[in-house]
Amino acid sequence: MSGLHAVTGEHSRIRRWTLYLFARYLELPLLGLGYQLLRGRYRRLGQNRLVREVLRWAVAAPFGYLGDTGRPMPAPKVLELLDGLEGSIAVGPCRCRGTHHGCNHPLETDMVIRTGVEAWTRAFPQEYRIIDKQEARQIVEECRRQGLWQMVFVHCPVNEENEYVICNCCTCGCVPYILNHELGQRAYPLLKGRWVAVTDPARCTGHEACLTACPFDARTLRDGKAQLVSTCFGCGLCVDACPEQAIVMRET
Repeated sequence: MSGLHAVTGEHSRIRRWTLYLFARYLELPLLGLGYQLLRGRYRRLGQNRLVREVLRWAVAAPFGYLGDTGRPMPAPKVLELLDGLEGSIAVGPCRCRGTHHGCNHPLETDMVIRTGVEAWTRAFPQEYRIIDKQEARQIVEECRRQGLWQMVFVHCPVNEENEYVICNCCTCGCVPYILNHELGQRAYPLLKGRWVAVTDPARCTGHEACLTACPFDARTLRDGKAQLVSTCFGCGLCVDACPEQAIVMRET
């Protein structure tokens, strides 16, 4: 495994080259195909069982297991990540929304970091611009106010520390989320975050705002109290939504 990490690690020439190739030639066609078959103009075709199985195992699974997948992260932790970064940050148009144009959420929200800066500014020099940490924080905070959540994406997920971009995601436009939601965790696996939402039953009044906010359908109401019923990926939107401040994020 250490040998594999050596060729996929942050300073690997192989990583830099494959990340550039992914950015320039693979990412947009994959995102466009996934969206159009599941939510876009070809969604009726995408409902066909055979087509869906081909999409699941010939497109989504190789994409998620071998190429690129994301880890949800609470906004305060994203801000800490930004504060601790060394090197440049660049922002450009969301690769999902810019591909399918099926979502009205903010477009200039794709923040590449570390080796992602080199790959995406080289692949799309007219679309990405260097920003400072303050502007990056403002983008995260504004997206959070609009109900979006953050995911950090990794390249070659065998090494889960290869974070190269911070995305601001929504249920209507984020194609990796849609692949995961429509095809399942086995087909397109998102990485479980390092934080989990914990509800204080003494403070919870069953408002249900957290149920609506959770993009992963992980919460339900039992005996008048909000509870987790499936995997919490750790995005933290439920914390923002709870009017009683009954939810906190705890590191696992």
